[in-house]
Amino acid sequence: MISLKKLDQADYEKKQNKKIDRELPYFITIMSLLASSGLGPYTMLQKIKEINLLPIIQGEIVKILKRIDLLGIDPLTALDQAKDRPSSKALGEFLSGYVSAIQSGGNVVNYLKSKMTGSYDRLENVEKQSVEKLSGVVHGWLTMQIVILAVFILVAAMGSNPLSSSGDNAPSQPPYALLFFSPVVSIGFMKMVQKMNYSNIPELEVKKILKFALPPVLIGIILVATGLFSNMHANAYILGISLVIASIWPSITFKKIYITNLHAEEATPQILRDITEARKAGMGPEKCIVHACKRKDFKSFNVIANTIANKLEWGIPLFNIFETLEKEIKNFQVLVSFRILFEIISSGGGNVNTLDSLTDASEKIRNITKNKRDMLQPYVIVGFMLIIITGFTTLLTIDSFSEIDKGKNIVHNGIEQSGQSNSLLEVVSIAVVVQAWLAGLFIGKITKGAYSGGFVFSMLLTIVTLISIGMIQLHVINIGSILSKPSS
Repeated sequence: MISLKKLDQADYEKKQNKKIDRELPYFITIMSLLASSGLGPYTMLQKIKEINLLPIIQGEIVKILKRIDLLGIDPLTALDQAKDRPSSKALGEFLSGYVSAIQSGGNVVNYLKSKMTGSYDRLENVEKQSVEKLSGVVHGWLTMQIVILAVFILVAAMGSNPLSSSGDNAPSQPPYALLFFSPVVSIGFMKMVQKMNYSNIPELEVKKILKFALPPVLIGIILVATGLFSNMHANAYILGISLVIASIWPSITFKKIYITNLHAEEATPQILRDITEARKAGMGPEKCIVHACKRKDFKSFNVIANTIANKLEWGIPLFNIFETLEKEIKNFQVLVSFRILFEIISSGGGNVNTLDSLTDASEKIRNITKNKRDMLQPYVIVGFMLIIITGFTTLLTIDSFSEIDKGKNIVHNGIEQSGQSNSLLEVVSIAVVVQAWLAGLFIGKITKGAYSGGFVFSMLLTIVTLISIGMIQLHVINIGSILSKPSS
């Protein structure tokens, strides 16, 4: 029991360490900018305690403040004690250096700015490593899909009769379990990447997705299970269409949110740069924000940016404006940048050097995020090519062997047995449709960091798969008829 508790504690500390390391660059940025605004350690801790965007760091700061307020410990002593038992080694090193810089009378602001620069360099390396890990997972997924396809074709080709376990004409149960192995593998890989790639935009609420997606999926499953359209061989189409309909609302909703947040991410460094340049010209901090947010080249972020300017002109407090912004924008990096901006201005620290440092940090964050997104984008094409090729090849192989099998039955027995062939092809079609839909979610998680971003890929892949099934059923390409021709 003791060993199990130790393992649980170690696992918890490891998770906390990762969470703190993700928040640490932003925490150091806030500390650096507040320090350059002339605030002391205790005041900075009080400010950071109110920032809910960094929940793990916030919890650590609350612990330090409790020791200061309840036990009467000096802030520097509390920070010095906190560095000895932090949940993150990097956080401990930062606190140690910060306390040492103050106690030795060194330049604290320069120390904090150097740590801020180093933290973003470390964040960039972490993001590159995460891309490499995701690349390995994607290649593993691709390999598994190809291996499953090859094994299925091999099983189907054994004895030159895909519907028989031997060379005779006795029918056998087709390998249905193997057909659904690909969707199961995709689900496993989706679970694997769940915590490997994080998005600045949160997932759509599961309840809302189910509200719009569950009814069409249930209708499709019921129609397939009851076999109402089995004679028409339309089960794959019914299931595919139901999955496409189920994906429409989350696709449209997430795309709208994603584009708005993407435009906000691109606009934020521009706004901060305009504020900095206007501040250099001697304009007041609030007027700088109004001037920067009234630009018209922020695309879908224009309305929100103009709202910020209008509310400031009406004298609405900065933190009330931020609450409105938080409801409209879900991008973590945008929210952090604006929260820091409003914090330093409300603290009387809207000087040029502070704003310039904030702008540089925002541009650095934007570049890191954009580079990661660009490196992951090619996997959309790779995923589409794999699903289209493997799905089409699987269907074409089953159809071809079925045609050869029917030809043999006609030659040897004088009869045509197509029921089992059509049944296997229909089951294969359903499995391919399910696999295509799941693959879209997997691609969305890889490229956009959210499963919600994969619904649009699921729609496209499912539609392409249904077209492939139609081409096979209409014998647009029929290898079986070519292979079954007698040689001259």
